[in-house]
Amino acid sequence: MAFIKSQLKHILGDSDFKEILSKGLSYILIRGFGIIASYAFTLYVTKNFGASIFGLFSIAVSVFMIISVIGRLGIDIHLVKFYSIEGNLNDIGLFYKTLLKSFLISALLCFIIYVFRFQITNELFKDPKPEVVPYLNWILLSIPFWSVTLICSSVSRAQKNIKWFSFISLVSRFLFGFIVLLVLMSFTHEPIAIPKAHFFGILITSVIALIHTIKSFKVISFKSQTNSWTFIKQSLPMMLSSSILIFLGWMDTFVMGVYETESNVGIYNVCLKIATLTSFTLLAINSILAPKIAKSYAENDENNYKKLIRFSTKLNFLISSVVIVLILFFNKFLLSIFGNEFIEGQTILFILCAGQIVNSFSGSVGIILQMIGKQRVYQNFVIVALLLNLVLTIILTPIYGGIGAATATVVSMAFWNLSCAIYLKVKLQITSYYNPF
Repeated sequence: MAFIKSQLKHILGDSDFKEILSKGLSYILIRGFGIIASYAFTLYVTKNFGASIFGLFSIAVSVFMIISVIGRLGIDIHLVKFYSIEGNLNDIGLFYKTLLKSFLISALLCFIIYVFRFQITNELFKDPKPEVVPYLNWILLSIPFWSVTLICSSVSRAQKNIKWFSFISLVSRFLFGFIVLLVLMSFTHEPIAIPKAHFFGILITSVIALIHTIKSFKVISFKSQTNSWTFIKQSLPMMLSSSILIFLGWMDTFVMGVYETESNVGIYNVCLKIATLTSFTLLAINSILAPKIAKSYAENDENNYKKLIRFSTKLNFLISSVVIVLILFFNKFLLSIFGNEFIEGQTILFILCAGQIVNSFSGSVGIILQMIGKQRVYQNFVIVALLLNLVLTIILTPIYGGIGAATATVVSMAFWNLSCAIYLKVKLQITSYYNPF
C-alpha cells in the first residue's frame, strides 16, 4: 500500500505525467463518446439493413480511408510537429497554403477514381460488385472535406487543445453522420441513405473545424516564412508511413471484398471494430505524447522524452490488457449486439485481439520515430510490413476467408511494431516497449 501511495504521489507530482493523465482521461471520455456514436451508426445499419449492406458500405469506406490519407500528403502529422514549436505559431500562411493544396489534390484523386469507378467495381472484384458504385460516389465526395477536417484538427493537437482535437477527429464524423442518417431514414428506407449521411456528417465537421481554426489564428493569410512545397516534400515520408498504416488497417477489408461475399465483409468489419476498442488508450496517449516528444527532442531534453515514453507505455499496456480480457470474456455478447449472424466471427475477433496485444506491448513506436526525425526509418519498416500484409492477405484470404485476412493483418502488425521497438532500443537506446521494471 505504501508503495502504491508513493508511486501515485510521484506520478501526480510530475507535471508531464499529470498532463498525460488528465488530458488522456479527457481524450478517453471523448473518444468513448465517439465510439458510442460509431457503434450506434454501425448498429443502426446492421439492424435495419443486415451484414450484406454494411459490407458494401465497408468496401466503400476502405476506399475512403486509403484515398483520404494520400490526399493529405502527411501534412496533418507534419503540422503537429511544426506548430508544437512555439516560435512557428506565427507562421499562419503555411497552414492555409498546405490546406488548399491538400484539398485540391484530394479532389483530383477522387475525380480519377470516379472516372474509373465502373472498371474498378466490375473488373477488380472476383465477382463484379456494381452495387458498390452508388456508395462509392458519395464516399468520394466526402474525401476532400475529411482532409480539411484532419489538417485543421492537427493544429489544435499541436496547440495541446486535446479536447477539441479529439472531438473533431474522432467523434463528429459519426455523431453528425448518425444524426443525419436518422433524419434521412424518416423520409426513405433506401440503403443509399447510409453513404449520404456519412458525407453530410463529414461536411458539417469540416466546416466547424475550419471555422474553429480560423478563429484560433485570428487572421487569414497566405504569406508564409516557410516554402509550402518544401514543407510538403518533407511531409511525404509521413504521408507514406500513414498511407501504409491505413493500407494495413483496411487492406484486409478491401481484399475480403474482392474474394468474399458482402455479408462476410460486414461480419469481418464488425469484428475489426470491436478488436480496435483496445487501441483507444494508445490513441489517447499519442495525442498528448506527440507534441511533448517533439518539443523535448527539439530542446535536446533526452531524459524528459525517455521518461514520458516509459510512463505512457506502461499506462497504455495495463489499460489495454484489461480491455482485451473483457472483449475476450464477453465476445459472444458483443458480437450478438449487431445481430446473430455476426457471432460466427468469434475466431476472427480472437485473432485480431492477439494483434492488439502486440500493438500495446510495443508502445507508441510510430509517434516516437516521427517526432524525433526518424520518419524515413519508420517508413521503411511499414513498407516491408505492407508488402508482407499484401502477400499474406492475397494468399490466405481466398483459402481461409476472414480468418486468413485477420491472420495476415496480425502478422504484419506484429512485424512492424516489434521491429520498430527493437530499432529504438538497439540504435537509439529508447525503450518503447512495456517493461514492468
